[in-house]
Formats: sequence, structure tokens, C-alpha cells
Amino acid sequence: MKTIDDIYSAIASNINSVINEEWIGAELNIETIGEMASFAGNYVNKNDQKRQLDVDEFDFELTFDILELQKITTEDIRNRWNKAIFSLKSDGEFDMQFIWDQELHDEVVRLSKE
Repeated sequence: MKTIDDIYSAIASNINSVINEEWIGAELNIETIGEMASFAGNYVNKNDQKRQLDVDEFDFELTFDILELQKITTEDIRNRWNKAIFSLKSDGEFDMQFIWDQELHDEVVRLSKE
């Protein structure tokens, strides 16, 4: 089982691996629904231009890492999240923000009943 730090490192590594130019910062938006996770993100290059991250090039294992992170961090029911934002600077400094989106949750529940 991976630790939270291992998973954060894997996220940063995946972001680094898909950026092929000098960059300043990147942001990865994560959404989880049940046993699925999706990613979208962008980065800012050294010329202050915003570019899209090619998340299709991420290691497939990252999906499982994110689901493991959710399992670890939501052991206490009060810490629920279904969205997260991983912000990374080119010097390695990062931040992880966890978000509970009630509308997303309600929509998933509604669709599962149809």
C-alpha cells in the first residue's frame, strides 16, 4: 500500500513527465466517482502562456493511486471529497485541496437510480 507522500510524488511525477518545456506552475483537477477517477489540468510555461496538460499520457496506475488516496483520506466520514486540486510549482512545492461537491454527488445518486 502506498503512503500519501508516495501518491503525491506520483502525481507530481506524472505532471512533470508530460510537460516538455520550461514551466512555472501546474494545476491538476481531479474528480472521483465511485471506483473511477478523471483528470484535467493545465500549466503555465516560462513565457506565462497557459497550456493544457496531456493527461492521456499519465501512467495508468495514477488512477489507482488517486482512489487509494481517497480511501486513506476519507476513513473519517467527515473528510469526504469527490474533487481535488493538486497545484505544483516547477521547484517542487505543491498543495492539495480537497473539495466536496454536493451537486456532483446528487447527480451521481440520481443517475444510479435510473
